[in-house]
Amino acid sequence: MKSIKNEAAASCPNHCEPFDVEYWSLVSADQDPDLKSAILGGELNLVRCPECGAFFHHDGDLIYFDAPSELLVFVFSEKDRQREPELLARMHKDYDLIKTTLLKQLNMDYPPVSVFGLEALKGVLEAEEKVSDESEAVAAASAALGLRVARLKPSYARENHFPFYVPAPAQNETANGYAVAASKVLGSGLKSALLRNFMDRMSEEGALSPLIL
Repeated sequence: MKSIKNEAAASCPNHCEPFDVEYWSLVSADQDPDLKSAILGGELNLVRCPECGAFFHHDGDLIYFDAPSELLVFVFSEKDRQREPELLARMHKDYDLIKTTLLKQLNMDYPPVSVFGLEALKGVLEAEEKVSDESEAVAAASAALGLRVARLKPSYARENHFPFYVPAPAQNETANGYAVAASKVLGSGLKSALLRNFMDRMSEEGALSPLIL
């Protein structure tokens, strides 16, 4: 799915005359990584008032989508926060439409996320970056021990606060087998709260094997 720009009237916070702007209403992060960088840098949908010269973010609704990461975020305008129940109902309706038409081939089986404002979206992406960095460290430490590395289903890992990559057992691919492999990596000196949580959950009685891609 391609990123999309729309046109709308922007209202300067200094109460100048409204003016027309182009703004991103859909960001497909895997197709346009520069737009993801613009969000993290606070530059996406940043506009300048032609009357007073002030810079501000156009406060329009936005959909952020990263297919490989299984992350779909509906970003609503800050001024509409009091309409949250109505907007959430609309989000789920739009989500059902998107996953059965535009993204039917992806067989989406994970729920959307909703936030208010670009700053909140930036926070979501910064949290994702931290998890990705910790996951890469887990993968590197696992490989250094000669262990196979498995990639968890991203939405499953996110929901359960697991790393995106985990050490995998050579043969015993039960939950306990994954717990033992994780214990080996943690025993090597790696400090990872995500991997420790994964180990603890896989060690629970009746735990199911993790969802691997």
